[in-house]
Amino acid sequence: PPAMDDHCSRRRWLGLVGALALGCHRGAPGASGPAVRDVRLPAGVTLHTVALGTRRRPVRWALHGGPGLDHTYLRDSFDPIARDARLRYIDLRGHGRSSAPPDAQGYTLTAAADDLAALAAALNERAVDLVAHDFGAAVAMLAAARNPGLVRSLTLVAPLRDAAQLRAVGARSEAALGAAGWRAVQALTTPQGTLRDPHDLPRLLGLLGPMWWSQTPSAQALTRLTERVRYRAEADANFLQDCAGWDARRLAPQVRCPALVVAGADDRTFLPEECRSLADALPHGQFALIHRAGHLPFVERPDDFREALRRFWGQEVRS
Repeated sequence: PPAMDDHCSRRRWLGLVGALALGCHRGAPGASGPAVRDVRLPAGVTLHTVALGTRRRPVRWALHGGPGLDHTYLRDSFDPIARDARLRYIDLRGHGRSSAPPDAQGYTLTAAADDLAALAAALNERAVDLVAHDFGAAVAMLAAARNPGLVRSLTLVAPLRDAAQLRAVGARSEAALGAAGWRAVQALTTPQGTLRDPHDLPRLLGLLGPMWWSQTPSAQALTRLTERVRYRAEADANFLQDCAGWDARRLAPQVRCPALVVAGADDRTFLPEECRSLADALPHGQFALIHRAGHLPFVERPDDFREALRRFWGQEVRS
């Protein structure tokens, strides 16, 4: 295909990121049923949250990636955390079942991070262990830097490190998928980079192949994984405007809590060495590499992923 400029490549690819919502809702054994709560914030948005677990402490929050998707794709892998904690999933502003800001200027990383501080005050939940994937990691880092009392520990999974990664993704994708594969992926998105039809998600996830997965799941598994998707194209498109200026390494010195950066060894989207460089930039950063996993290590290797979290949280409790 004709070469795309950096802006086009970034928008097309992040449209694919925003399309990935793998939604299966099977609760963890022994956990209480989901407690759904929509919280109206002073900023004028309402955040949709889903809480699991009977314990009041520790409190652990999970943030989805994207932009454009919601918390549902985390559920299968993250729900077991609720066995010994209060686990809360959050749909960021404009995503999933949360309300949208009144205009495009409200789709910023800083506004989304400040929503988390307002949510903590409304719920009386402080000193949370915050776990975030991909785009959500940028929001989580900002929340930790701007509100030190909110975040006890930070786990960043395949995090968006900087805008340079986004500019490289188009070329990486074509190299990984081949010219024909990349053309097929592009055909599912608009010129703005958003998904044309959410019903194409299973096909999209299969086409992404080695870009996202260590071993591509079966078509049946991909169809099952996308059953509860609520994809928001406007969040996908608008949040990317703010991501164009993002550089997590500049913010890293302001994040004073313990932090774990997790990467899949076979991730060709945000490379493991890029994730490691962010861990090195964090004052109290650690790095965990999950083998035989790609951009969603918690989907491909859920036991290994949760063990990395348990070790990290165990260190935090002892420190």
